[in-house]
Amino acid sequence: MAEESYYVRKQKMRDEGQIEIPMNVDTSRYFMGTFRWVDILYTTPFIILSIILIYIMYNLGYLKAGNVAFTVLPPVLVLCLLWIKHPDRKNISLIRQMWWQIKFKKSKKVYEYSKERAEDMKNDIRTQLGIFNIANDCIETLDKRIVKVIEVSSVNLTGMSKNDRNRTLKSYQNFLNSYPPSDFPIQIEQQSKPVNLKSYLNWVHEETGNERNMIKRMLAESYINKANQIQKNKKMVSKARYFIISEKIGVNKEKAISKLSRKSEIMISNLINMIGDKYRINANVLNNEDLFKLIYSSIDYESAQINHEIDLSKNIAFPISMGDTSYQGMQEEWEETKQRKIL
Repeated sequence: MAEESYYVRKQKMRDEGQIEIPMNVDTSRYFMGTFRWVDILYTTPFIILSIILIYIMYNLGYLKAGNVAFTVLPPVLVLCLLWIKHPDRKNISLIRQMWWQIKFKKSKKVYEYSKERAEDMKNDIRTQLGIFNIANDCIETLDKRIVKVIEVSSVNLTGMSKNDRNRTLKSYQNFLNSYPPSDFPIQIEQQSKPVNLKSYLNWVHEETGNERNMIKRMLAESYINKANQIQKNKKMVSKARYFIISEKIGVNKEKAISKLSRKSEIMISNLINMIGDKYRINANVLNNEDLFKLIYSSIDYESAQINHEIDLSKNIAFPISMGDTSYQGMQEEWEETKQRKIL
């Protein structure tokens, strides 16, 4: 009856397009500690084989200390394979995981790693960029790699003396040559990005927010409006330089992230100490928000410029109100002041 209900449930789930995922419950019986009875069963034939080999070699006169180690090698190897656990899933032995991989390669079924269906990703912008996710201050790509982006400041080679310029270029050459070959390739990018005056304009807003003089407040308002226009100007851009390093995710994602973090720390230290204190270089790893802004500016540059604008209607609240006549008189006074004085 139980078997019949199992097949009925399985057929019903198949008709609904669902599958039943079995729970990985450890049903093994343990003899001592992590040593299972099934381990004894699997190891017994190899122990018997070792005893037979020792007996034969003893009768032939070839039994020595080195030969004894060779004869007990098969059961030792079997025990190691049975005892070694999966690095991430401690309740699964390594040999079982290897067996599952063999069955997976021979299987002709199509498995989906994500909850999203494959057809849903066709029109996703991530497939165009090759990016799956942004987390842990890293970019996770569709080819199973994690990427860190290091933003590096620049130095003006044109303004240097000839000796300083040659010394700087030599230091950069030594930096590249000293980098471990196993960590290559390194991607070095230069990208135009919108001028971001938002933090500076916020400071101006805070400094002038409590100003009681309306003329000074109007001057601050016009100054912020002018700065917003500069930010939206396509010709007003700044150059950003990035060092991009990556690491394969492999079996353990956390280990890959830790390894990539160590690589980024070493690179930042080498960059900062590359040319000494006279021409200092600053370097920092982009966090999740900065990575999102970088990708966003690469996709939609114009909108990225607009997003830096300060909205005066939301950020500046005047402590007084006035009528139209008073406001018109103040405007005329302001225009007269601009004509007579150097501001």
